[in-house]
Amino acid sequence: MVSQGEAERAIKSTCHLFKMKKKYLSPFKVSIIGVGLIGGSFGLALRKKRLIKQVIGIGRHIHKLQEAKRLGAVDKYTTDFGRGVKDSDIVMIATPVIKTPLIVKRILPHLKDGCIITDVGSTKGWVVKKVEQTISEFSRKGKVRNVSFIGGHPMAGSERESVRNARADIFSGTTCVLTPTDRKAGKAVKIVRDIWSGIGARILVLEPEEHDYLVAYTSHLPHVLATSLVNLIGKLIREDSRTSRIIAGSISDMTRIAASNPEMWADICLSNASAISKSIDVMVKYLEKFKRSIVRRRKKELENIFERGRLARRKLVGREI
Repeated sequence: MVSQGEAERAIKSTCHLFKMKKKYLSPFKVSIIGVGLIGGSFGLALRKKRLIKQVIGIGRHIHKLQEAKRLGAVDKYTTDFGRGVKDSDIVMIATPVIKTPLIVKRILPHLKDGCIITDVGSTKGWVVKKVEQTISEFSRKGKVRNVSFIGGHPMAGSERESVRNARADIFSGTTCVLTPTDRKAGKAVKIVRDIWSGIGARILVLEPEEHDYLVAYTSHLPHVLATSLVNLIGKLIREDSRTSRIIAGSISDMTRIAASNPEMWADICLSNASAISKSIDVMVKYLEKFKRSIVRRRKKELENIFERGRLARRKLVGREI
């Protein structure tokens, strides 16, 4: 006689084999607008995990889309935005944040009832407000029905651009912030959440304004500081070329992210201007305090500042430096 435990293991094994035989876990069709580093990585992850039925790449440059297809980030591609989103269940917008509302306005007339729009933008308050206004206007005119927007921001990326640097595992173990605002969009939120979880991300749900306040410190301010520092060093090199011969490794460590896309980061600063400005004000106060300790030659204060920084850094990375 077969024991209950053996029977349960047999059932699980059969279910596992059934899932393995399926070509995909969901019949969804996903369109990705902007198949660069993040959009391309999203497509690669979806296809590697077989989470959805089909990935469509959409963009303005045919050669970039062809490369995305060659690298396996998409199943098909098109430069026709209307055709690309037709009959899609989910549309992922992976472009600079300033362009997101304009793209939504462009594709709305072509979306099917029940379509979910989401994005990967680094700012949320301004984007969510503009997109929801656009959807609301189209709804009042009867041009679109039951379309949801679920703001998203995967805390992953690189200063390197293009689909050539895309990786299927780039989101694994990282946090993806979702900023839903429509209480009626529970089903859409669950679908977006499940997709991000399916490719290895941990989900954190925040209000758009909460997101923008926090990432101003954890992401946007570091880019401002890195760019300011490397510009300062560049000025010194122009004034005295010997400077380039005595650059320490700390400059490379601190300024790597300054190699990021200038247009993208200008858009981020403008779309999260208030929170970033406040974070800069706070940083200036920290630097002024640091400066006072140096000018007044207070060694104990300096030691305490450096020690707090060392301990904070250790907690941030979760290991000994």
